[in-house]
Amino acid sequence: MIIDTHAHLYYPELISEIDEILSRAKDSGIERIIVPAVDLTTSETILKLSEKYDMIYCALGIHPCEVKNSDMKSLDEIEKLLGHEKVIAIGETGLDYYWDTSNIDNQKEFFSHQIRLAKAYRLPVIIHTRSSTEDAIKIIKDNYDQNLSGQFHCFSGDKEQLNKVMELDNFYISFCGNITYKKFNDTDIILNCPESKLLSETDSPFLPPVPYRGKRNEPSYIVNTISKISEIKNTDEERLREKLYSNATNLFFKKI
Repeated sequence: MIIDTHAHLYYPELISEIDEILSRAKDSGIERIIVPAVDLTTSETILKLSEKYDMIYCALGIHPCEVKNSDMKSLDEIEKLLGHEKVIAIGETGLDYYWDTSNIDNQKEFFSHQIRLAKAYRLPVIIHTRSSTEDAIKIIKDNYDQNLSGQFHCFSGDKEQLNKVMELDNFYISFCGNITYKKFNDTDIILNCPESKLLSETDSPFLPPVPYRGKRNEPSYIVNTISKISEIKNTDEERLREKLYSNATNLFFKKI
């Protein structure tokens, strides 16, 4: 069994054929899919999706790239939705210095606020860290206690940053389909990440693995990424799948 911990199924190119996509996901061994929001509107959209499809679960929050289009009232409205039975995480939140550095202080404020929500509601936090891993780790550490857990999704940090995350109880990292690309040269990060700290994800519709590069990604392609991780770590793929499933269940689904 597999859990795709990160797939944006509300994108038009995915939602337009959602039934077929979920059917292929099931055929690939996927049991559950976590769909992270990026703002209030997508939070409301994915709640409706989760009510229609048993295998879909939600993470609600405001993405750092959407901070400029949001306000704290949006987070207040999102908080009202956190009691829904299909909400299993806060996110996607974090920091993004790649696309915009003009509002870093606001990004940090929104990130910190969502961390506080995660702690208050005992929900894990799904963290976006593009060109911002060091600052994101610092904010997590500044707010850290045993009520805080989470996932550094699509991890792109260095070895030192990996080690800092590994020191945090109840925090995991995940890799996307870009690890299958020829230009990917950070295999040491994967080798140095203990299997006990790994999760599986696609980040659909982005970063499709080889041989689907150039197409839109979907959850069923996760098997290619898992296979590549198994190859890099020189470990049994079926056993790795079981560990990834166990890790995701421990982080996101202990209460279910």
